[in-house]
Order: sequence, then C-alpha cells, then structure tokens
Amino acid sequence: MRIGIDIKCLRYNNSGIGRYLIQLLNALQEIDTKNEYFLFSPQPINYPLTNHRFKACPNPGNRFFKKLPGIVWQQKVLPQLLDENSIDLFWGPEQTIPLRKTRCKKVLTVHDFVYRRYPETMRRSVRWINTHIGEKSIRCADFIAVDSDFTRQELHHFLPDFPMEKVKVIACGINNTLPPPPAKRLKQFLFVGSLEPRKNLKNLIAALEKLADKGIHVPLYLTGPKGWNNSNENNLIQNSSIASDIHHLGFVSDEKLQELYSTSAAVIFPSFYEGFGLPVLEALKCRTPVLTSKDSVMESIAKGCGIYFDAHDPDSIADAIESFLNKGEFKIPIDKEKERIEILDQYQWEKSARLLLQAFEQQVPSSNEAGK
Repeated sequence: MRIGIDIKCLRYNNSGIGRYLIQLLNALQEIDTKNEYFLFSPQPINYPLTNHRFKACPNPGNRFFKKLPGIVWQQKVLPQLLDENSIDLFWGPEQTIPLRKTRCKKVLTVHDFVYRRYPETMRRSVRWINTHIGEKSIRCADFIAVDSDFTRQELHHFLPDFPMEKVKVIACGINNTLPPPPAKRLKQFLFVGSLEPRKNLKNLIAALEKLADKGIHVPLYLTGPKGWNNSNENNLIQNSSIASDIHHLGFVSDEKLQELYSTSAAVIFPSFYEGFGLPVLEALKCRTPVLTSKDSVMESIAKGCGIYFDAHDPDSIADAIESFLNKGEFKIPIDKEKERIEILDQYQWEKSARLLLQAFEQQVPSSNEAGK
C-alpha cells in the first residue's frame, strides 16, 4: 500500500499536533516494513528518516507553491500530488484533508473542537479553517481517528448525524523508555503548553498571587511556544506581583523538558479545554504529581493519580496548590503506583501506531497483510 501523509505542520509546529505527528511517524517507521510512505509538504522539512520505505516529498521545483498558505497548498496542490504518486490512502493528521475528489481513501485525525467550545481563544483564520474546511473534511473522510473518547463524544455532539462507526479512538501516548534516574525534587511548578488564552495562565497567576499574599511563594516555570494572542498573557506575567517567581523558558529540548518533569514538585495544567492533554502522561511517567482541571479529558487520563481543581475559579486552584504543598509529598505516592503503571501501559505510541496502521489496512483491504 502507498500511504501519503501531510506533514506540513512540521515546518514550524514542534508542540501539540507537531509533537503528535513526530511520535506516530517515529513509531510507524519502527513497526512497518512493508507499506510505502510518502511525506508531503510544500517545502523541505528536517524530519529524520530511518526506514527506507519512507520518502520525503517536498513540493517539486515551483517556488510559488512554497509560499502558499499551508491550507491553500493542501486544497489546491496536494490532490494532484496524491494522484501523480498513485497514493492508495492519505492521512491528514491536523484536522483537515483535501476536499477535492482523489483516487485514494482518506483518513483524518480530529484532535478537538476548540473552535466550537472556545472560539474566542483561536486565531480567526484557524477558526475559519476548522469550521469550514475541517467539518467538511470530517464528512468526506473514509475513517476518523480521535485522540480520546472525550473528543469522540464531542464529535457526536456537534455532528449528531455523522455515522459514528467510522470513528475510532487512537490515543496519544508516551515512549516506552525508562525515565531518567530519580532526581532531587525542587519546590517549583512546571507549566507545559503554549501561552494562549485557552491554557488559562490568567487564573493560574491569580491563584499564585493569592497564595503570595499569604506568604506562600512557589517558582513557576513555563515551557512552550508563544502561542496566539498572547499579549495579555505576557502583560500578566510582567505586571504580576509575583513576576519574579515566573520564569518563561520558551521552547526547550526534549532532554531539558524531561529534566524539568523529573525535578519539579508538580506539573500544573489548568487548561480550559484539551482534546487529550499530553503533559499529564509525561508527568506521570516521571512520577511527578499533576494538578489539573476537573471535569476535563485530563481527569479521564490521570484518574486517581491527579489532583483536581475548578479551572474557572482562582480560589479553587489556590486551595489545591496549598493543600498539595502542605502534604509535602513531591512525587506520586506509592499507593498510586499500580494505577500509574496501568495508565502508562494504556498509552504507548507503539500501540497507537499499530491501531492507526490497522485502520489504514482496513480501508485498503488488498493490503491487509501489510506490517504483520
């Protein structure tokens, strides 16, 4: 089977969907030695290929195509490339696929419905793409993969007439590698995510200011890209009474991020809305406690290993932090170890890749023995 994948987001997206795509591509390179993969993009992308059956396919020659907005390239140029390369199946990992009719089957990953639930937290152009091209992509796809049962329920809620037998949960995961040796825990919190309104830094800072008024100071380390419409977040940090306690590290390497997970007292993840919440898993891998939003997908992932608050209420966040600090236990307790291991075993990138490959093969039955 000849499988085409849109990897244009790797031009500049090293978190979120980009991180998701890299991990699944890495796993597919490990497990699949029979199918052929064609990685399409408007311009060359520095992604390492270790499997000889994977081929990078940057748009040939024409400099004009390289300057097109990604969604325009996907809709106008990519369909021709799929047909020219005799692609049997196409996978769109970032909520959109070419709407023009092509000869290949189409698989789409839907990560979330932020544009429906919190439209004000998105760039207008991205909201338009998701609303107009994304939902049409859902309807014309042969198969839909979603990150979580939560997103599957969201899809059914917003598109109640959509045939749900075409939808399957293929969750995010973690690498099946051992975390670094136990390190000394520092009295600091780690926030992993882009600085944008949906991530709820505003209420987190308000909570930490309330604690500071009581004489409780805990350094907060922020990692991740700047995000969209983050001027308010930057002003919050600069003008906060606890500005000296907040350290924005920006994008960090995987090695540095692993170190931060392993040495922080806790990960705090107060997002209003997520389709999955990968930092929760990454924290659990390092036995790092997670303080996060209740009644969210994060609660369905961390289960009894998490500590929960009302993300809309700074007092609730502050109370959860203070209670955690008073216990003085900066790692997931031993009595939660069995549940922690069960959670981690459930979410592995290799398992996700095998489920995705199985979905590919079900769409192109003549290749149903590929990758076995």
